[in-house]
Amino acid sequence: MKLKHFAFLLLSVLSIQLRAGDPPIDNSHADTDGPHVLYRGQKVIVKYVSRRDTVLAPISQTFDDRASVILTCQIPESDDVFQFGLRDTLHIQPDDYPMPARMLVLSDIEGNFEGFKMMLKGAKVIDNQFNWTFGNGHLVLLGDYFDRGLNVTECLWLAYKLEAEAEAAGGKVHFILGNHEILNLEGNTSYVRRKYLENAELLGEPYSRLFDNNSELGRWLRTKNAVERIGDYVFCHGGISPELAARRLSFQDINRLSRQNLGKPLQEISDPDALAVFDERTGIFWYRKAAKNLLSMEEIAQILEYAGAKRMVVGHTLQGDISALYRGQVICIDLYHEEYIRQGFMKTLWIEDGLCFGLNSLGIKNSLYSVPARQ
Repeated sequence: MKLKHFAFLLLSVLSIQLRAGDPPIDNSHADTDGPHVLYRGQKVIVKYVSRRDTVLAPISQTFDDRASVILTCQIPESDDVFQFGLRDTLHIQPDDYPMPARMLVLSDIEGNFEGFKMMLKGAKVIDNQFNWTFGNGHLVLLGDYFDRGLNVTECLWLAYKLEAEAEAAGGKVHFILGNHEILNLEGNTSYVRRKYLENAELLGEPYSRLFDNNSELGRWLRTKNAVERIGDYVFCHGGISPELAARRLSFQDINRLSRQNLGKPLQEISDPDALAVFDERTGIFWYRKAAKNLLSMEEIAQILEYAGAKRMVVGHTLQGDISALYRGQVICIDLYHEEYIRQGFMKTLWIEDGLCFGLNSLGIKNSLYSVPARQ
């Protein structure tokens, strides 16, 4: 066991060196991808990169209306496939919800479709055909579904598909923006795999156009929040810093400023409150000090008082396991997914009846602490 634990820690250190600094060496190339749904006037254009034997080819379909569009996601080098239609309308999401009986919270998937599927199936959120089976449960996706992995498009479309099915069943999918969503929406390709840049060239589109205001995924992502409160929990990707809390912005203000400035490089943002939201040290998409256990209990108390919550759940900052810091008031869930998959499972946060658990894709659950969040 000691040798296995040492090996896991060594893999973790190697991963953190790759993920915390420059992007890893990228040997990927153009490969099957899509669909990408683009709007050109009154027309709906659907584009794929398709493979026949060893030859890659772009496919483009044109539709006169959204209702007739049926999309297919085929996961490369697997038998996994799912179909879905376009949403009738896209609405800006609320940012305050009552506490559901069950929540699965999953962060920093970064284009790892196999891991995403493994955890959703293991938690019985979806069935083998990728249909929502979680009833009135809530699925919280805590940012960073872009970059590093090779199935980003498929991960985004699965979240999009499940969102509609969850709402029909009385449940909810919460897609909360992370720093990699922000980077991609502003056209920053620093962490984008070569596969996607070459695919964009094959499709005859600049990469940024695949997620702009004239694309379905771009429009959908622009309805999402930077922070939400669900019951007594506050959810955000990086964390709420003391500096941001001190500005006393409402969650509605933070989310409005986020949406208004999505797609802008930081140097083009002039509003002081918006700069505080997007700040690369203390902004809500990037903040790390809480997850690194560098704040005092007093600072955490002030942050939670501002947020109107008893606990804050964050991703963004890697942990060896789900961590309950500051006497369980900050839950950190960005894990070494690839290392867990090598051991045959995925793991994330499960919240049931106000209690927090670690849950793995094999169905094994462990309590993080015994004090309920709701009192």
